[in-house]
Amino acid sequence: MAGTKSPRKAATSARARNVKRNPIDPVSLEILWSRLIAVSEEQAAMVLRTAFSSIVRESYDFTCVLLTPEGDLLAQPYQSLPGFTRCASTVMKHFLQRWPKWHPEDVAITNDPWLAAGHLHDVAIAVPVFHKGKLVAFSANIAHQADIGGRGYSADANSIFEEGLALPPMKLYDAGRLVPEVLQIIAENVRVPDQVLGDIQAQIGAARLGARRVSELLDEAGLRDLAAISREVLARSEKAMRAAIRRVRDGVYTSQGIMDGFDEPLVINLKLTVSGDQLEYDFEGTSAQINKGINSCYNYTYGYAAFAAKAVLEPLIANNEGAYRPIRMKAPQGSLVNSTRPAPGNSRGRVGHMIVPVVFGALAQAVPDAVPAEAGSPAPRLNFFGPRDDGSEFQCLLITSGGLGASRERDGLAGKSFPTNTKMASLEVMESNAPLRFVRRELVPNSGGAGRYRGGLAQELVVQVLGTRNVYVSTSSERIKNPPLGYRGGRNGGPAALCKNGSEYLAPKGRTMLKPGETVTVRTPGGGGYGVPGERKRADIEHDLARGYITTDAIENYRADSRAPGKSLATKHALNEAGPGKVER
Repeated sequence: MAGTKSPRKAATSARARNVKRNPIDPVSLEILWSRLIAVSEEQAAMVLRTAFSSIVRESYDFTCVLLTPEGDLLAQPYQSLPGFTRCASTVMKHFLQRWPKWHPEDVAITNDPWLAAGHLHDVAIAVPVFHKGKLVAFSANIAHQADIGGRGYSADANSIFEEGLALPPMKLYDAGRLVPEVLQIIAENVRVPDQVLGDIQAQIGAARLGARRVSELLDEAGLRDLAAISREVLARSEKAMRAAIRRVRDGVYTSQGIMDGFDEPLVINLKLTVSGDQLEYDFEGTSAQINKGINSCYNYTYGYAAFAAKAVLEPLIANNEGAYRPIRMKAPQGSLVNSTRPAPGNSRGRVGHMIVPVVFGALAQAVPDAVPAEAGSPAPRLNFFGPRDDGSEFQCLLITSGGLGASRERDGLAGKSFPTNTKMASLEVMESNAPLRFVRRELVPNSGGAGRYRGGLAQELVVQVLGTRNVYVSTSSERIKNPPLGYRGGRNGGPAALCKNGSEYLAPKGRTMLKPGETVTVRTPGGGGYGVPGERKRADIEHDLARGYITTDAIENYRADSRAPGKSLATKHALNEAGPGKVER
């Protein structure tokens, strides 16, 4: 009937009136909180439907958030990137330092790695949310651009100056007036300006949509601002996270991750201290930053470190600023995990993704049943780029995924993205946008580490160059020399591998020219196994044989007296003397 409120709106209004009169009751809080999450979900849906590049539209390499007027993370979609969500609040606070006062039609932009998300490809957009003349929130997002100039997405730059265009914090719209020079500078410095500018416009549209929806919600609910809701939600997340940490026995837990590196291995050292309801990371002893593009800045490292603790200790609470308050981090300046200018970092995900198994290795000593074996991550990234036959430029970033590590209750999943939520674009979409043919994509038998529960399988892809022109591939791979570790007697997962034309060497981190007809083969790492292989059920082994997950010659790995080669997660990381499950050496 005309003029009648929908049941949903009426319920929201009634609850909101109660919020104004009394402390927030759980039902009112749940309704209003769910509406805020729905706003962030709608922002993400708009980005997906309006973005131009496959890296955003297909691979989901972006995150939308709502933040408090102080820049604290408040709400995000359910599918969000762990590194980005923390970086969003970091960049917002830098915006606020530069501009304490905002106009309702401002749009801020930056891709500064140390202020935002760790490398130049990730462009952050933020708009203020005003309601009846009052600043009540910020609507923001971060998205990986198809190109940012320079060498393109690669690991072989010697400084950030080679990696592309740097945008300091600036206003793209100043009080509603477009600053066209910003877009012109971007367009002149990237290989695919239609995709980059299109994605930036999609980001702006989504952020503005979020701002409108928040104001509409406040109108509908009869609220002046989000202060009471924000305060309660953040406090509850903080309380739950502190309670989860308190359940872990106080102590110091150490862990180490070995990366393939370039000319020599690189080390990530971690000392994790649990004291009451607080958790502290200390990365003292980690390798110094290098003049290659895998360095991670502080905020990106923190994002994955905090995610790892939350995933193990309290995965179901809302992911917001409150959940991060009990978690502190120390990292030496100028190190691999806290780089300083002008360290390159285009492929900083290789280090960032390695942070998670390192944190898991420390937590495995404190809460062993909650930690899975290591996943096939960091998985390789390959960026194909160059000219099409008509002279136009293309970019195609191949985001691969390895197998997940097995846990105490189940086998690892095959070919799953972890710890990031990005995914490989569909092969058909990539083939339609680039002179490439995907000859083969299949699971790799025997690549999951043997154990009572088997690690997830790796996958292998073969990509062929089409057309008549030479193109390039930039590779960024880890886990070739240091495969994912098994846990509690489980065997390690299979290593990653790269080659050209079926057998020729292809640099794990470098740029290679490819001629028409040539192929690149990439194999991702398999997940580590969990538990002694001889304890695996015969029915599970037969199931794997029937599905082709293992071959007959791999049955030897599951003999009762089989001994896993190398070191498992439980033996590589020294346990506290008083810790559970002390390892016999």
